Amino acid sequence: RRVMEEKYTGDMKIHAFKNNTSPDGTSYGSHENYCVSRDVPFPGQYVRDLVPHLSTRIIYTGAGDIVRGKYVLSPMAFLTSQVVSGETMHDTGILNTRDEPHADGRLWRRLHVIVGDALMNETAIMLRHFVTSGVLQLMEDGKLSDVPRLKDPIRDLWHNVEIRNPEQWKVELEDGRVVSPIDIQRYYLGKIESIAVDDWEHRALRTFEEVLDGLENRRSKELAHRIEWLDRWFAIQEAGEKKAGPDVEMMACKQYSEIGAERSLFYKRQRAGLVDRITDDDAIKKAIQEPPKDTRAALRRELCDTFNIEMIDWSMLIVNDGTRRRIDLLDPYATKMEAPYATAS
Repeated sequence: RRVMEEKYTGDMKIHAFKNNTSPDGTSYGSHENYCVSRDVPFPGQYVRDLVPHLSTRIIYTGAGDIVRGKYVLSPMAFLTSQVVSGETMHDTGILNTRDEPHADGRLWRRLHVIVGDALMNETAIMLRHFVTSGVLQLMEDGKLSDVPRLKDPIRDLWHNVEIRNPEQWKVELEDGRVVSPIDIQRYYLGKIESIAVDDWEHRALRTFEEVLDGLENRRSKELAHRIEWLDRWFAIQEAGEKKAGPDVEMMACKQYSEIGAERSLFYKRQRAGLVDRITDDDAIKKAIQEPPKDTRAALRRELCDTFNIEMIDWSMLIVNDGTRRRIDLLDPYATKMEAPYATAS
């Protein structure tokens, strides 16, 4: 955006938004990808163990938006119409069946989660990935034998996504009981506590518990620091109080997620101390340059620094050294060439 604005003189401004849907009802959101074991039956066990999580996590992972004239907690959830689907932009499902592993497909599956929103809030992003990863780990470890079974996940998703008052949220279980999405998430909280191993995970768990407690006790103003749909709602209300007009709320809603820090309502609120941060700009810049040391990204970086690379992909690269050697990186956790699946041919 900055490059284009600098290239063209005059008053032209380019606005870029981190949004989730288009006016025609197309959804794109934020696609999460998880490397999971093939040993977990798909889709059966995922419907049983993961769908209850994905359909209720919107209470703290929703971005908020005005869709078709109404404010919703999660625009992606609002447009989700099936429990299981292979589509990614229309007729999307809570559980997506796309499977392009970018690894040895005999061992790993790439779980493609598309029901999540594109988020600005760092805490919400952290909780989304931390809790979902924890649920998947529990599934692989065989520690989720008593997950609350939802009678109709889509119906409950559509009901809760339009309600801002936690007291009115509800999900119906297969045994006839009606509980809150908070109760479902507390179930997962308790299970993840049993596998947390380090200080970072325990801090994330405390944050998760504090968020659920805050929702249950309706501490909206406090939670807006950490929950995006709440903070966006307050930003929209404040804009409406400052200026009257039919489009003020919609404009504020869109401006909230503008990417440019100088124009975005989100970043203005972050600079004002209204939104929590869990990282900093220096750490983000470092992460862009330095890959995780415990994944094949570190090996890929080393190979790129060592050889003249003709072509590169997630799971392979071709070295241009006169022989066009192909190096397969089929193990996502291989950090050295002698590791299994990190082989040259």
